[in-house]
Amino acid sequence: MLARHSSHDRGVLRHAKIDGVPVRPSRRLVLTAALTLSSSTLAGCGVRLEDDAPDIPFVPKREPIPGESALLALLGALETGDVQHSSQRAHLLRKALQDAQVPAGLVAGATSPTTPAEVAAAFEASVRECGPGLLRLVGQLTATQRILSPIGDKAVLWTAAGDGAWTAGKVATTALDATRATMYALEVVAGQQSTGAVAKAALTASHELQALSIRQTTAAGDSVQPLVLGYDRPEDVAGDAGRDWVVGSFIRLQAAYADCFARLDADRDAALEVTQWMVTAEEISHTHFPQIVPTLFGDGKHQP
Repeated sequence: MLARHSSHDRGVLRHAKIDGVPVRPSRRLVLTAALTLSSSTLAGCGVRLEDDAPDIPFVPKREPIPGESALLALLGALETGDVQHSSQRAHLLRKALQDAQVPAGLVAGATSPTTPAEVAAAFEASVRECGPGLLRLVGQLTATQRILSPIGDKAVLWTAAGDGAWTAGKVATTALDATRATMYALEVVAGQQSTGAVAKAALTASHELQALSIRQTTAAGDSVQPLVLGYDRPEDVAGDAGRDWVVGSFIRLQAAYADCFARLDADRDAALEVTQWMVTAEEISHTHFPQIVPTLFGDGKHQP
């Protein structure tokens, strides 16, 4: 005679008996249990599938991170680059991709595009497509590549700066404020030294930054703020002290530009333009107020 059990008990293999004799589980139940165990075990261990891995029941195929193909091409370009600190920059991006759980095999197999146009396209595509958490790093890598590598001099390879207002006008305003602060430092040094090569260079640099500030004013649109009446300045701005202040001002300027990336996730055209602003700042400063080449322009860590 069959023992009485609830419907739940009959579904639990280890409790099922007929006249006290354990019932052999059906093949269907065994397979179902095995597949369920495999799926939960794989999920619990954080198994991550390669993009081309065969499908396994109950284990979803890995989705690439945003901009993954462009980022891997960018990594390949950095790994094969010969400009100063390329290997350190490659390490920063490699670690960021690993932290984003891009499979190690894909990271290790990253290859560089073969032509300058393709390299520039990979950098720009990375800025446009990467996730928000990578945008600042990718933006700084792009600006640094444009400053230091030969392809940076080929303007035709890069998207031209915009000429209209940004959707994130307040971000452009913070960049404009930083530009004005650097212009102030240049004008103070020029006035303090009055004559000589440093004074002339400071005035020239200030005039060149003025052109950039006009574009930033347009980008800010209705968010633009009035000129600040005064800025902090050191007591001594004569001689080498004045030069060091100006160099530090340019380094802080690029850091302020780099800070914009974190607020431009929704406007990647603007983020790409910020890389151009960083390039322009370096072009203005490098002849008379050069800075030590950093791992990343905009890091703000190498001020005099």
